[in-house]
Amino acid sequence: MSTEFDSHESNEMAGGATWTTSPNSEQLPRAVEPRQKQAIERLKERLEEDRVTRIALNFLDKFMGVHLKDGVIDWMDGRRMGMVGQEVVNFGSDSFLGLDRDPRVQAAIIEGMNEWGTHNGSSRAFGNIELCEEAERRLARWMGVEDTLIYPSVTLANIGLLPGLAGKRDLLVLDRKSHDSLQQSALIAAGNGAKVVYLDPCTGDSLAKVLRAEEYDGCVVVVDGIYSMTGEIPPLNDLDQVTRAHGGILYVDDAHGTALVGPKGRGAASLKLDSIDNALVVGSLSKAFSCMGAFVTCDSRLKRILKIRSSTFVFGGPVPPPYLAGICKVCDILESPEHDEMLRRLRQMVKQLTDGIRAMGLTACGGEAAIVGVTIGDIEQTFKAGKALFDRGYYVQSATYPAVPIMSGLLRIQVNANHTPENITGLLEALAALKSEFGLVKR
Repeated sequence: MSTEFDSHESNEMAGGATWTTSPNSEQLPRAVEPRQKQAIERLKERLEEDRVTRIALNFLDKFMGVHLKDGVIDWMDGRRMGMVGQEVVNFGSDSFLGLDRDPRVQAAIIEGMNEWGTHNGSSRAFGNIELCEEAERRLARWMGVEDTLIYPSVTLANIGLLPGLAGKRDLLVLDRKSHDSLQQSALIAAGNGAKVVYLDPCTGDSLAKVLRAEEYDGCVVVVDGIYSMTGEIPPLNDLDQVTRAHGGILYVDDAHGTALVGPKGRGAASLKLDSIDNALVVGSLSKAFSCMGAFVTCDSRLKRILKIRSSTFVFGGPVPPPYLAGICKVCDILESPEHDEMLRRLRQMVKQLTDGIRAMGLTACGGEAAIVGVTIGDIEQTFKAGKALFDRGYYVQSATYPAVPIMSGLLRIQVNANHTPENITGLLEALAALKSEFGLVKR
């Protein structure tokens, strides 16, 4: 009699490959048929027809060896790195406080691994480890809020939070210039029934106009705390006042302001708002924290709800225990006078950089945190300018479309606490030579 373990029974695998259930066979999938290969080729062709993909691939091919996007880093310390055979000062790192090399943070991470292992092995929907609870308490104390909820990254926080906060009959108002993770999160929320309206320009007046015209049960206004490419801060206080007046809440992705601006480094929202009691603030635990993860400010009641409604919390993995231990150690540093001194030095260097750029007649964006953008404009010029700086010993990021509008390319400079005033002086000298070589003008 034949059974499900018959030695010649055929079973279909994903993609149409088959294997047999012979107890003596290795049960390996058969080769993919030509028809399936053709389908994969058609898929690639369709994807390459997308406008953004087509433009990006064209420039990557055209400026091979200039754009540095595929450059391999051989080594790095807190200030310098080796890349494609050249030693350069690294102005592309977002480890803004330089804590990735701090021996106290490294020791805490090792201690966390020794005590808890490398991974706690389960979604937090099924339970939690005490170290995560402690990290959330420490973050809440530092931020001056009742509670926080930790996610594995800012992107996963946004993707889980926005669809969980806004559904049918709710309104999401999204700054058109906000981070891509917020844009993608809004699309998911729209698929769940929320209405999404884009704000452009991002001003209090334009927000008031939108909110007066819309009907909604709940409203969430979504904005970056600091724009990731330019380092600029949107008019958060105006947005907050209008949002409050119309019964909504303000959602601030403060990834690039966490631990850098505002009282005690609590971020751009704390810097610009009278109070964050009507805001949900998402902070990064990588970047300035030099660990891994993200958090959102909340109270205990909302935290309980978010644990149910946030898909990436329920169905995603947790932050590994070693990084939770590192986060607690960073909180020690942020609550000490040492943090004030770090920020003082960092702000001095950022001011030195922005003042120097403007003095030579170029446009310097941002500067309130640790990101400074030098506007170039043309995509080709932006790539070539970045490579010219690299050849002079300084790595910055050439930001082009779609990260910025199509003819608004810029050099994205990230200053960190491990840099020195001499590093800034050298970069300014290289930029001055670049200005002369490329005929750069103020934009």
